Amino acid sequence: MRQCILLFILSIPVTLFSQDKNYTIDTIQVKSEILKENRCLIVYRPQNISRTDSVKFIYLLDGEYSNYRFQKIKERFKDSISNLIAVGIINTNRRRDLLYAESADKFLDFLTLELIPVLEYDYKTNTRILYGHSFGGGFTIYAMINKPNNFNYYIASSPTPIMDLINKENFQQMDRASKRKVVFFFSVGSRDMGQVSKWSQRLQDNLTGLKFNNVFWRFTVFEGKDHKTSDIAALLNGLCDIK
Repeated sequence: MRQCILLFILSIPVTLFSQDKNYTIDTIQVKSEILKENRCLIVYRPQNISRTDSVKFIYLLDGEYSNYRFQKIKERFKDSISNLIAVGIINTNRRRDLLYAESADKFLDFLTLELIPVLEYDYKTNTRILYGHSFGGGFTIYAMINKPNNFNYYIASSPTPIMDLINKENFQQMDRASKRKVVFFFSVGSRDMGQVSKWSQRLQDNLTGLKFNNVFWRFTVFEGKDHKTSDIAALLNGLCDIK
């Protein structure tokens, strides 16, 4: 392990669950100079994966729920995700990090400048996915608009708040700044909170009719789902776009 990684990794990964013969689930602490704190991660890694393999990374915001969400990914996609590494990012101050009106810019820098280089250092990453629900969904859109080239796929489940993010100019500028294809999936439940549904619908209205060169988007309303139950439907549906 090289010096640049040693600056960040504070503890050797410790296997949490041994009952899954296909995956190793580890806890890792990362020291962030940007956030001025240590961050705990849960990393779900295929046991038979090689450092030379081409892999996909999915970064799961609100990492406290990552085990439940990752198990649903495994159930749905089974062997088709054999090269997928999932990373659950545990919160320390959720509002500070995920709300663009607060310090989402610093959290985004932490992800792109500190976390991703450390976790992907020894891998050939062919696809990088960001998933977030609720505040995490709002942050996912914020991250896409501000740094579109850091992830290939953005999955925003019941995103909130997004009022200042839905302007057409944001997405036109993002399309011009994109150096590769960016796939954006966002969704709400049919029984979601009123404000969430309203602003997501306005975002869909603004995106409809715009012509993009690099941005591909899709919007879905999940019948019968509310704000608390729309997360898994969005995650699994959004992952269907992954090539």
